[in-house]
Amino acid sequence: MIYTLTLNPAIDVSLHVKDGLMPGSINKSYAMRSDPGGKGINVSKNLKTMGKESVVCVGVCGEDGEKLLSKLKTEFEVISVVYPSGNTRTNIKISGENGVTTDINAEGPYYDKASVDTLKNMLSERLTDGDIVVISGRPPLGSPSDIYADLIRCFKQTEGVKVILDSADRYLQEGLNAQPYAVKPTCDELGMENDMEGALSEASKIVSGGVNCCLVSMGKDGAVFVNGPEGRFSSEAVNVKVNCTTGCGDAMTAGLAYSFDEGMKPEETFRLCMALASASAETEGTKPPFKYRVMELIDIIPICGQ
Repeated sequence: MIYTLTLNPAIDVSLHVKDGLMPGSINKSYAMRSDPGGKGINVSKNLKTMGKESVVCVGVCGEDGEKLLSKLKTEFEVISVVYPSGNTRTNIKISGENGVTTDINAEGPYYDKASVDTLKNMLSERLTDGDIVVISGRPPLGSPSDIYADLIRCFKQTEGVKVILDSADRYLQEGLNAQPYAVKPTCDELGMENDMEGALSEASKIVSGGVNCCLVSMGKDGAVFVNGPEGRFSSEAVNVKVNCTTGCGDAMTAGLAYSFDEGMKPEETFRLCMALASASAETEGTKPPFKYRVMELIDIIPICGQ
């Protein structure tokens, strides 16, 4: 089974304006949608569109948390805890026909150790050989820098469990020390400009440090995938009509989880990740792409092996 863990989920409100956000002006939206959000939840939505089950693990609080939980339970099996105070955040995504998306993300609740420990234990008790755990996004405010490292080490105690980490800043750096099975950072999260060769070099360093594979996304500039000294791949982005870029990285992470669960080869894995991200860019808000569109794009991904 695949489990996605989102400690700081959200309700994503997506607005569409004709020319993109115009600061200081009245911006009229011609479309709006509201979706369960948060990086791990987006991963589960992409897995579902590909026909793969997953269990959503979240921490929620307040009235908005109750609304989010209610929506999630109509689509997924859910493992959840309720934080003692605060309110689950609402994130605003403003997308224009120019392909530019502006994100306004709320802060959400503060870290509560007892709640996180409870969720960690609930998930740990479910894990068996071959399971996959995806840890995504930023944790609640005030979380210790090693929060994800602690979770990774805990989940790895169950033999055969693969942990995928998609985070940033100190949570990523500390998490790398715990040697998850895979990571999916952006160049920005690695502290570098979008550069194919530089990304390949940095991904190779991460893999040599004990991570099995590293997928570095660069948005419109493509991505690289490294799973060992002889498994180095790069790809430019496919030219698609972009509606919203929010969630494209999560679609890539879903591709990793799907391919690991299916036992796919490295190049097949990377090709699926790129196709999912490209198809996701064509959708509105954090709505997942259609499977048929992903399959259409897979064959035209320009993979370069090194």
